Formats: sequence, C-alpha cells, structure tokens
Amino acid sequence: MTKVVLICMISFCLVSPGWSQDKGQLIDEVIGVVGNETLLHSEVEAQILSYGEQGLQVDDDIKTQIIEDLLFQKLLLHHARVDSLEVTEAAILGEVDRRLEYFVQVFGSIAAFEEYFGQSVAEWKAELRDPIEEQLLIQQMQGQIDDRVNATPSQVKEYYENTPTDSLPLINSEIEYSVIEVKPKVRKSEKDLSRALLDSIRSEVISGNLSMFLAAFNYSEDPGSNSKGGCYDNVRRGQFVPEFEAAVYEAGEGGYSPIFESDFGFHFVKVKEIRGEVYSPCHILVKPKILDEDVVKAGARMDSIVDVLRKNEITFKKAAINYSTNEESSNQGGAVVNPATGGFKHDVSSIDPKVFFILDNLEKGEISEPSIVVDPVDGGQSYVIYKITERREAHRANLKLDYLMFQRQAENELRTEALAKWISKKIGVTYIKLADGIQSLKYKNQWLVAEG
Repeated sequence: MTKVVLICMISFCLVSPGWSQDKGQLIDEVIGVVGNETLLHSEVEAQILSYGEQGLQVDDDIKTQIIEDLLFQKLLLHHARVDSLEVTEAAILGEVDRRLEYFVQVFGSIAAFEEYFGQSVAEWKAELRDPIEEQLLIQQMQGQIDDRVNATPSQVKEYYENTPTDSLPLINSEIEYSVIEVKPKVRKSEKDLSRALLDSIRSEVISGNLSMFLAAFNYSEDPGSNSKGGCYDNVRRGQFVPEFEAAVYEAGEGGYSPIFESDFGFHFVKVKEIRGEVYSPCHILVKPKILDEDVVKAGARMDSIVDVLRKNEITFKKAAINYSTNEESSNQGGAVVNPATGGFKHDVSSIDPKVFFILDNLEKGEISEPSIVVDPVDGGQSYVIYKITERREAHRANLKLDYLMFQRQAENELRTEALAKWISKKIGVTYIKLADGIQSLKYKNQWLVAEG
C-alpha cells in the first residue's frame, strides 16, 4: 500500500489528533503550530513507537511529555531561524554519514542497507538532509542558551551549602600521577629492510602473482586484520591515523596506495569501497624490528634519568619534557590526563591494574623503579617510571577537594533555570496554536494559545 502524506498548511487547518484513513491513504495531521514550525501527528506517533520499541509503557502522562518535548523543539527551531543561526554543509553531511555508518554496521554492507530501505544511499542521504539540519539548528540554539551560564564561586558555595549532608556523594580514592617513557629507537637500516620487504609484497599483489588475502595472512603484522585478508569494513573517516586515511583517499576506490609510514610501521592499502566519509580498506603492515641491543640502550638511558632525578639535578617535569618519548604526556610535563574528564585526577578503580599495582606502592612525590611495558597497540616495549603528584583518600565530597564537581552541578541547575526562563519568555512572544485534542493537556510550561 502506498503511503501518501498530506500536510495541512498553517493557513489551512488544525485538527484533533488521530489517524484518518480514506481509500488506503494515511493522512498526516498538523496538531500544533509554533511560530513558523508545524507539529505533525506522525511525529508524536513516531516517538510513542520508539518508547514502545524500548519496552517502555506509554501512558497519558508520557504522551503529554512527548508532545511537550516536541513543542519545545519546535520553539527552539523557530527561534534558531529567527536569530539566523546556521549550520555548515560539512556538519550536516558529517552527521548524515555518521548515521549511515551506524546502519551499515547493523546491516553488514551498503548493499544490505539499500535493500532494506528500498533506496540508494544517495536517495537516503537526500531525504535525511533537512531533518538533520533542523536537529543541528535545535542543538545550536540550546547550546547558545547553555553557554550563557557560568557559576560564580559564591553560587557554587551556595549550591554546596544547600545540599543535605547525607546527599553528598562518596568519592573514591583518587590520584594524580606523571610518567616518563623511554622507547627504543628503530634503526634506519631496519626501516629500510621493512620497506624493501613490503615493496616486493606489493609488487607481487599488483602483478596478480599473490592475492591480497594470502599476502596479508602470511606477512601483515596487524593482528586486527591479518586473518581477514588485511581488510576492515565500513571505517568512518577519523578512526584511523591520518597517514592511513590520506593514502586511502589518494588511492581512490579500487586503487592501491604507494608504501607509506605511520607510527605502526610501513603499509600499503588497497581500497575496496569509498562512500563519502565511510570507506572499506585492505592493508598490509610490516613493522621494523627493534634490536635487542637497542632495548638495552633504552634501559640504560632510563637508569641515567632516574639517577639524575634522585640526585635532584633535574625536576621530574623537566625530565619528562626533555627525555620522554611519550609525546602526549611529555607535553604536560609528564602528567597523565584522564581521558574521561580531561583533568588530571584518576579514580583508582579506572586505572589499568598493571599501572595501579606500581602506583599503589608509592608515596606522594616518590618515583618508581623502572619497569617494562608493552604497548597494547603496536606490541613494542618501553621503559617507564611513574611519580605520584597527588593522592586523595576516599571521602565524602566537599568544596575544598571537589570544587569542580560542585561547579558542574551548580551550572547544570542554573542551565535548567535559564532554560525555563527562556521558554517562558519565548512562549510569550511566539505565535502558538494547538489542536483541540492537545490544547488542554497538563503541560509543565504554559503553552499559550494564540487567538485568531
């Protein structure tokens, strides 16, 4: 049965909610108008269906909440357009591609995706473009409201003092720590050997004397793909290192890249498929060998760094900047960033157990003995030393030790208040008309009904 959507324009009509059916045609109904934006019955039904698919019971209160949430989105969208907010085409297409990647992963291939939706990727993208633009405008409008909120120290203190003592959370033990890493250097002669080996493999593959699958299976040192012919499916741009992705897009669909170097070693890529920001590559990786004598040299270098640190001839921070091969931490003077928060505090339960075992035996300011670590990505060995720069025992949250946490909570509360004020103000200056069937529902906000 073909679905025909008929939308009542603002100047035409507003009707009470409910599907009408006439000769096999489903008629969508406008049940609300907010400024220049319309709320359709189908939008409400889609949200109700989504709740049901999650196993949630949808009662009258939930339906009212759904309608109010959609009215709020229409209000944000209307005023985003009034304020001439814009989103870039790159941002729109990026979000469309992100969703495409998700569906392709679910269905397993582009072909399966197209078969399920009954349309080509290009048609699907074109259909999704405008709704995505609207969603990004809504996010941008709400972001502008949120960005105006900054909690002052007095507001943070007031929030803390108004929080009942028994509601203050218990904070696990936390530490701040720094690291110096010394990784053995790879000799140029070993790099040359790896490049020469990969060049001969590439020549055999391109000439047809050796299949890509067998070449990867026999020679590639990428454990994530060598058993699959070196292939990855539906990789979103940005997931792999820049050198890899540059090689993919320069080679183009069906092409082979030249040999290139990354932090992992030497590669070449065969590109199976490119669909915008999503691609499917096959590659072979050959890693230059690190000689045992160079590992010994790295250990000796670490011993000398520890020696000058313990003689107080250099600070740990300066030593990290000057000598550590871990660029991420050395740029911070050795301080290790918590990726979850962007700060330097680490909940002890979130630290790698192998690292925690070393740190747990250190006092504040103490430096560990050198130890060998194995990189989980490339399998390379390094020598590391750690230093505890701060240690906080488990405690009930307080303003002195946990100011940033209370600042975030205070700002969340202020954002809620700011948003409520914004909604109330904008409702008062926005044309709003609701269908009879939803006009009398008990909303949290006073959605005014315009006359006329």
